[in-house]
Amino acid sequence: MDPVINFFLSLLENSSELIRPYLSEVGLSLVATLLVIYGNTITTQIKRQIGSLAYLLRLTLFVLFCALGFAFITSFLTPLAISWLAEASDTWLAVIVLVAYYAVGVLAQRKGLI
Repeated sequence: MDPVINFFLSLLENSSELIRPYLSEVGLSLVATLLVIYGNTITTQIKRQIGSLAYLLRLTLFVLFCALGFAFITSFLTPLAISWLAEASDTWLAVIVLVAYYAVGVLAQRKGLI
């Protein structure tokens, strides 16, 4: 094989080996960042759904959703993201993580957050 290709493959594999022990943190950070980006949209929809209810019920439901709903979403999606990343080969893991973070950045840009 070409030495340049071998160098890049080795670089990718070494980078992936550095990332692999931290997949749970990577998965959580991706999910948490997506919730930051789309959390306002989610809460706006919840406010529309419960807007006509009595004040105390509306407040209780909103607090429960924010406290429990976002926690449930995070605890459900994070293991999915981790397992998806864990299935990637060492050749591609670093590339996938890098592309995922850039994709999240593009989504944030489109929502006007950066």
